[in-house]
Amino acid sequence: MALKDKKLFLLDMDGTIYLSQTLFDGTLDLLAYIKRVGGKAVYLTNNSSRGLDGYIRRMEGFGIEAGPEDFVTSTDATIAYLKEHYAPQTRYFVCGTESLKRQLRAAGLVLADHALKGEEPAGPDPSLAEAPLAADVVLLGYDTELTYAKLEDCCVLLNRGADYVATHPDLVCPVWYGSAPDCGSIIRLLETATGRRPVVIGKPQPAMAHLAMRRTGFTPEETVLIGDRVYTDIACGVNAGIDTIFVLSGEGVPSDIEKYGIKPAYIYENIREVVNDLEKEDPS
Repeated sequence: MALKDKKLFLLDMDGTIYLSQTLFDGTLDLLAYIKRVGGKAVYLTNNSSRGLDGYIRRMEGFGIEAGPEDFVTSTDATIAYLKEHYAPQTRYFVCGTESLKRQLRAAGLVLADHALKGEEPAGPDPSLAEAPLAADVVLLGYDTELTYAKLEDCCVLLNRGADYVATHPDLVCPVWYGSAPDCGSIIRLLETATGRRPVVIGKPQPAMAHLAMRRTGFTPEETVLIGDRVYTDIACGVNAGIDTIFVLSGEGVPSDIEKYGIKPAYIYENIREVVNDLEKEDPS
């Protein structure tokens, strides 16, 4: 199916349609085009540091009208995974923001504040080595409120055999000054400290794309995913069996295609080039 025949557009956000507080040229025109052809835009994000209210406010600031139904996040996919694979009484230690914790509690998950029952972070006291654990699973998100105490709690639990889940594997988050460490960087840090690797839920896994198609009723043939990272965005689309557009406005560079062995269906410099091509094919 040609690009002009696509109806469901799965849009990565940071680095694809905006960067920090700057909306990229062409984004509003792309959204207008999608509306004009009777399509649907759904925003996908691996960023688990903020809730939907924050994303809706961000979109409003750009002049884009959006509601909760217009987003699929790695938190959504993670909650679905945890409910499918763990019992309701499972206790989670969350290395993530307060916003992420609120979303998890609202979904009925049980959270622990520290690694050990009744204790602050373990510190150097060897008498705590056999103290009972307060959590069964370490859940790692993009934590813009990260502290060393949280990392220490993660290490206590991971070294004692707790299960380990991460919302997504993005190494960096694009920001106005370049990039900042994202969840994937902390995954590497904890692997260095403990030798443990998590089960990763968000992009590049296909769950978020599948969820968006189920919610909207569009088929894989009618769907295209647009993103700036080969190893997460483009891989998610490929794993979901849908076409992908790799834009070079964020983290990714052309050499990533060979580096990761993942080939997008289309490559553009930015969203402006995408919408220009779409409007050429469908000038109505």
